[in-house]
Amino acid sequence: MAKPSKDEEEIAVPAPVFSVTAKDDKDKIALPDAHDPVTGHGRWLYEGRLGEGGLATVFRAWDCKGGLGFVAVKVLKKHSKAHARHAFAMHRESQWSLERLHNRADPRYSEEHAKLFARYLEDHTGFVELGPEDFEERRKDFESPSFDWYKQRIDLPIASKPYVVMELVKGETLQVAMPSMSATEKRQVILQCATALEYLERFHMIHRDFRGCNMHLIAREKPNESCQLKILDLGVMISSEAGMEVNCNMAVQAFRRRGETEEKRKRYDWLPWEVRSACDELQGAVKNFEPPGHSFDAFSLGVLILHLLLGKTKARSVLDSLQDHPERTPDGCGIGVPKELLGNLLAEAAKRPRPREVCAQLVPLRLKSPQKEAAVSAEKAEATPAVPSCHTVSHTTTKMEGSSDEEGEMEVVEMDTKKGTETIGQKKDNDTAAKEAAAKEAAAKIAAAKEAAAKVAAAKKAAAKEAAAREAAAKEAAAKEAAAKEAAAKEAAAKEAAAKEAAAKEATAKEAAAKEAAAKEAAAKEAAAKEAAAKEAAKEAATIPKHDVGRRSKSRSRSRNRKESSLERKQRPSRERARHLLPEDPARSQAPEEKAAKRPLAEETAPDADAAGAPAKEARRDVRDVTHVSVLDLLRRQQAVEKEQEEVAEARRKEQRLQAQKQEERRAEEERQKQAQQALQMQAQYQQMQMQMQWAQHAELLQRHLLGAFPGAFPGFPGACGFGTPMTALQAAPSVPAGPVPGVVSKASAPPPKPADAASPAGPAQGGLDRAKKGTLNGQSWDPRELMAAAAAQLVEAQQTTDLRNIGSRTNT
Repeated sequence: MAKPSKDEEEIAVPAPVFSVTAKDDKDKIALPDAHDPVTGHGRWLYEGRLGEGGLATVFRAWDCKGGLGFVAVKVLKKHSKAHARHAFAMHRESQWSLERLHNRADPRYSEEHAKLFARYLEDHTGFVELGPEDFEERRKDFESPSFDWYKQRIDLPIASKPYVVMELVKGETLQVAMPSMSATEKRQVILQCATALEYLERFHMIHRDFRGCNMHLIAREKPNESCQLKILDLGVMISSEAGMEVNCNMAVQAFRRRGETEEKRKRYDWLPWEVRSACDELQGAVKNFEPPGHSFDAFSLGVLILHLLLGKTKARSVLDSLQDHPERTPDGCGIGVPKELLGNLLAEAAKRPRPREVCAQLVPLRLKSPQKEAAVSAEKAEATPAVPSCHTVSHTTTKMEGSSDEEGEMEVVEMDTKKGTETIGQKKDNDTAAKEAAAKEAAAKIAAAKEAAAKVAAAKKAAAKEAAAREAAAKEAAAKEAAAKEAAAKEAAAKEAAAKEAAAKEATAKEAAAKEAAAKEAAAKEAAAKEAAAKEAAKEAATIPKHDVGRRSKSRSRSRNRKESSLERKQRPSRERARHLLPEDPARSQAPEEKAAKRPLAEETAPDADAAGAPAKEARRDVRDVTHVSVLDLLRRQQAVEKEQEEVAEARRKEQRLQAQKQEERRAEEERQKQAQQALQMQAQYQQMQMQMQWAQHAELLQRHLLGAFPGAFPGFPGACGFGTPMTALQAAPSVPAGPVPGVVSKASAPPPKPADAASPAGPAQGGLDRAKKGTLNGQSWDPRELMAAAAAQLVEAQQTTDLRNIGSRTNT
């Protein structure tokens, strides 16, 4: 085990073995994994208590085996109720650091911003082993509103108390350092706080405990130089995702009650107005924060600025009046915060600016000269009473339900063994070189711690892989076992089915044997009855005279013959049809004459012989019954064949009917097409007739125009057509011939010849035209009749060509 150096041996406190909060022997619980110098067992050499809160106690310890050096170990205190819920809170705050803020694999990671938060190194709460493997899925399961921590028992898979390991943060809390800080240092602290909140906003997280007691100044060499801030205690941090603002899970609620007295309520000054009202109304609705998500920490930052500006006591008294009187907001330009910015931070949730907006609105400080600022700082240092130099580490935890502390925060100051009577300024001037060396050594230790953390992470990954391999092997074994069980179950089911089948066969065999025995018994009974009847008949025959017996036997024989003959007549057609199917039997092929010859012999037998031969007759009757049954079987077969033939014939008839129906449909379709063609032809003829009538009307109209133009050309024929055919006769024509229209002249043909005399069919009209006067046109002689006929012919030809084209297009369509 490596021993700490002299610079690190700042305190000499004996290693505690039991929790310092134990009131009696019952509450004394050994610290987890404590190192025993005698046996060498254990990892952590506890050297003293750094701080204590409502949930846990923080110890300073030396890593004897892991190489982390001095660390801070946060151990969960003993609680009677919901022990697992508080362990989950510790597990969650460690995973916020390991999985998000300080996870280099996360694309949102920033080394510069991550330095503002205390780094968690290891998680020994047991929730990592509970699963699931992904922290986000695990967190959502345990933070679900339906998860009840009091009803659902959780057994953590660890032997000792749950704890987490953090880096050891040296320096002094911001709350203690406030009175001695300069304006420049205060502005730097505010800027670093806004930057830290901006980094949290990247991961959609809300700190909810953003105050001076959870912040440390780890680098503050001189009053006028830069200082470095470190933020601690992520115990009540939650995600700002939808639904978390009213989540009623006990692991999410942190401030359900502020206190019974007004003095205790004032201590919760960093809580926003909207959360305070929900905390004071114990029966009201749960409100963890109010959207937007940054509004909670923005209000806490505004309260912190008030503390830096006015001090804790005065800031709390002023804060109570700002809710109703926002105009009383003090001006913080002295530390770089404008009055409007501070007022917006302390206003309602919707008006509070985002962290990056706070950084942008901070104003630079305007000092007269560095010498004056140094003089002012020196005066403040002289006015401050001399106190021993100290290295303070405060890991606080906000009180939650079930704790015994009232305020939930406590700080332990470790005194230095060096010159305690020196002032802070004198010690810093004298030990500058020593502190530089200590800083280098601390940097080396930090590098070693990072390397050790990397090794631990690699070991964790290897362990996780090994656990995954074991789990896979276990799953494979379970699958094989399940397959074997399934195969055994199938085999057992098969055996059971075979047994049932054998039992069924046995039962069937027994039933068949019982039926056979019953049939034999019935046959025996029937034979015995027949034998008894025969004996009774023999006795009766013995008592009847011989002539009566012969007469009775003859009458029975005749009646039986009559019955048999009628039955034979009924069955003769069937026997004839089935005769060719039966094999040749000498007894059956015997001629009917021989049977008739033998029959009288049987009828002439004596009554005694008839009575004595009754069993033989019964035997012959059984033979006939067997023959009759075989004939019936053959008849059934023949009927089946005939039925099959009838079915085939019926199928053929059905097919013929279908073919006939198709032919009928085809003929009907042809008839419909023929009728349609006839209708089209009739329509075409009708349209042609209409066109001819129109042509005649046009010709008559042309004639009237010509008569008006030449009134003396046609004397005595005012209503006659120029072609010699009256218009009324043309309109009354019943049909139109298919050939060319009479009187129509085509382009290639010459005008119609002139009639020779008045004896032509035209009559007096033709004579009138002959008597018409002739004139000259363009130097040539002309006849009005010829001129009218040629014009009419050209007009009719043009109209006919156009109409015929239209008729052809409509017919094709």
